Amino acid sequence: MKHKLFKLSIIGVIIIFCSSNTWAKEARNISIDEVLRLTEMNSPRLSASKMREIIASKSVDVAKANYYPTLSAEAIDDTGFAGSNGLLGVGGLMSSPYRSGYGAGLVAQQIIYDFGRTYYDVEASRHEVELSKQDTRVTLYQIKQLALQTYYECAFFRTERDIWGRLSHESGVITNEVQHFVDTGQVSIVDRYLSKAQTEEAQTQQAFFADRLKKSIHELAIIMNVANENFSCPPLPKELTRSLNPDTGIESSPLLAKAIVSTKVAQSRLNQEKSGFYPKILAIASVGEMASAREVQKKAYSGGIAVILPLVDLHTSGEIQRASAQLSAKTEDVEAEKQYLNQMNAKYDLIIHSSKVRLQHLREEYALAKKAFDVAKNRYFSLEGELIDLREAFRNIARVETEIEASRTQLLQASGSKALLNGGAG
Repeated sequence: MKHKLFKLSIIGVIIIFCSSNTWAKEARNISIDEVLRLTEMNSPRLSASKMREIIASKSVDVAKANYYPTLSAEAIDDTGFAGSNGLLGVGGLMSSPYRSGYGAGLVAQQIIYDFGRTYYDVEASRHEVELSKQDTRVTLYQIKQLALQTYYECAFFRTERDIWGRLSHESGVITNEVQHFVDTGQVSIVDRYLSKAQTEEAQTQQAFFADRLKKSIHELAIIMNVANENFSCPPLPKELTRSLNPDTGIESSPLLAKAIVSTKVAQSRLNQEKSGFYPKILAIASVGEMASAREVQKKAYSGGIAVILPLVDLHTSGEIQRASAQLSAKTEDVEAEKQYLNQMNAKYDLIIHSSKVRLQHLREEYALAKKAFDVAKNRYFSLEGELIDLREAFRNIARVETEIEASRTQLLQASGSKALLNGGAG
């Protein structure tokens, strides 16, 4: 007897030691804040969007270029009928009909006043830079939304794995007791098979959620763009992280901000097209040398100021009509975005409120289910109750626990998604 007790003690120590090593090797739990941070830091989509911001900023410099003069070196040489080479595109002295032979020099042009053409081009380019930034915010929202949904799914799988692990252990205890009763002839052998089936069902659920947890961790690693999967998801947290505020209004949403900035771009482009019917004042000057001059005295410089007033320009008229239609469409986009945000907020609010109500009742239901299970277990172990009562109580408590965690997952996902949608991420 003493030898048997000694062997059992040794086995117990070995089990405890192995269990300790298993928990010691358990991967660290990752937080939702870290997931969102790594997703933002390592996202190629976000990096590409930020590069587009840089490209857009260069458009401002391009638009501003019309404020400054242009200087070019030009040369020409011709023969035959003098002054018949205007279509060659040279300017200044080199384009004079009084020149013959070769000509070469410098030509400078400056827009003195274009009645808003350059101003609205610069304004629109600046709005496009802001639009590019809002595009980046929308991209950030999209990748964080995916990360958040996946993270809380992963946490749900971890919680379910742990729940079924505990239930599997509990079912194993019941099965051992049933086996004892069968061996002593106190209950039918059918109870043993039913109890083993119940334990196998719990182990199946545990293995199922353990595998889903593993695959979900792999998916998170891809979303965060990290090579090592040396982390695990924690059990479902009790509340949403403080960095996410689901009470933020739609006014801060990146989707709405993008639509509003798009309207500003369209308005500036419309103003730019309308300025095409206004006058334009130009100055041109050139210096150079030519082979010879006819009819007039030869000089080495020229200069002048011109006023250009468009009278009929169907191209500009068409551009104005198109820009006006574009502005109308962008204005409607703002209203459409507001409607979408209100719809999504209403959807999230429905999930949040209904989940809270469901959780309140499920917690009361769990208290009753736990009491029923304890009573059924004590009655069966005392040979006062039937196994079917204990199995029903076992399945009921498992169902309630699963529904509680599923409702908590929906609550966390809806609250976090609402915060991200409305720009409530700290």
